[in-house]
Amino acid sequence: MNLETVTAVYSGNLRIGYGIIIAVMSFISSWCMTYCLACAGKEEFGKRAKRFVLLVIYALSSVILAGFFGRLIHWYSHYKSYESFSKAFENVSGRYHEAGIMFGFVVSAALCTLLSAKELRRKVMHACASGQMLFMTLVSLVSMFSDSDRGKAVITDPAYQGLPFSCITYLSDGSSQYRTAVFFWKFMLLGVITVISLILYFRGRSALETYVCYFAAMALLDSARYDASFLRSNGFVSLMQIVAGIFLIIALIICLIRSARTRGFHIYHVLFILAFLSGLSLTGYMEYYVQRHGNLYPYCYSIMGAACMAMVLSVIALHRRGYKIILEGEDDK
Repeated sequence: MNLETVTAVYSGNLRIGYGIIIAVMSFISSWCMTYCLACAGKEEFGKRAKRFVLLVIYALSSVILAGFFGRLIHWYSHYKSYESFSKAFENVSGRYHEAGIMFGFVVSAALCTLLSAKELRRKVMHACASGQMLFMTLVSLVSMFSDSDRGKAVITDPAYQGLPFSCITYLSDGSSQYRTAVFFWKFMLLGVITVISLILYFRGRSALETYVCYFAAMALLDSARYDASFLRSNGFVSLMQIVAGIFLIIALIICLIRSARTRGFHIYHVLFILAFLSGLSLTGYMEYYVQRHGNLYPYCYSIMGAACMAMVLSVIALHRRGYKIILEGEDDK
């Protein structure tokens, strides 16, 4: 995410870009959603006031942690773009990495959840997760005013030179070309995940399912970017894909252990594990394949999308079997 965008507001020597405005408005919108969800229902004024204070603390800590870790991870991957480590944190404009932003959000949400009443912790955590999805959805539009989040594919057909298919990109030599508008596809896909998160919230599901959907989507979307970040020792799989893969694997293991303890180990556990490993392997293979067959982007990313979906369904299926479901499809205990 690049907040260095075209200037929107001039006030003397002060110049505020569209990126800062969109990011601030996105955060305010996401916090309002989090507050509405976390404080839904009839409660005593004292309890509601206490939760409001917790959510204010969550907002402040998430801004600090998300900003810090977002810039830290981007500095790690692109340290040559900064004069020094300290100068990377001198101002709020510039680039941030989505993995660091989400890490800061999740840590802040976890702290807020732990400070909440025990019977409300799952509700508060899911409210935070839904708000985070809204923020990541809206802030994707920052790339409309910057050069980030563009795809590898160059669009030459005039019929597709515009949103939602492509967006103009200016090169260092002054020329321009139309590249795939990955940020817009991200906006639409994360918008769907936000809606799914709300549905899961009202059905009393866990926030883990929201995060599983998010990281699987980012594993797919980050592959399509030409400006993705990488480990210093690796230029093949992007940093976001590594983070997403690690998260999904850890989630699978936790859900498998919980499901086995709750219901015992059954043959369907093996099937879900095989489905997940098949999806993970196919995602890795298609990442290798797409880098060598640039003319097959639609085919490669369709297969990769199906593989990511297999991982999502496997983890969620194991997760739901980790609960003792009440008969007739009621909420989890």
